[in-house]
Amino acid sequence: MMTTSLTEHAEVPTRIGGLTIKGELVAREDLTIEGTFEGTIEAHGHRLVMGAGSRVRATVHARVVTVLGRLEGHIAADLVDIGPDALVDASVMTKQLALEEGARFNGAVNTERARAAGEVARRKSGMGGSSA
Repeated sequence: MMTTSLTEHAEVPTRIGGLTIKGELVAREDLTIEGTFEGTIEAHGHRLVMGAGSRVRATVHARVVTVLGRLEGHIAADLVDIGPDALVDASVMTKQLALEEGARFNGAVNTERARAAGEVARRKSGMGGSSA
């Protein structure tokens, strides 16, 4: 008889695949989407990976967003990485954007608003240094 400990399962990041989901998704850990999703994804402070077979139509907030499949919508993240063969049609607010060879991107990128939002968040948390 094979047994699996709970700690082995706890180390596997959340993965959604082979499904079509519509709605609001709030992730409290790193998340990988392999299926189809439509709605809102909130993964503040975490990494969101959209796998090669994914189709996502959403407003996305995460620390890092990696797109390997298809994404249509809006992205707000510190880092957005669009992989080879990925297709992104979105407005992007980010501090850093990486487009790998073969990536396709249609949309707008705003880095200034991302920096300003990060500065406001740091000041609110008391980590922004002096405000003078």
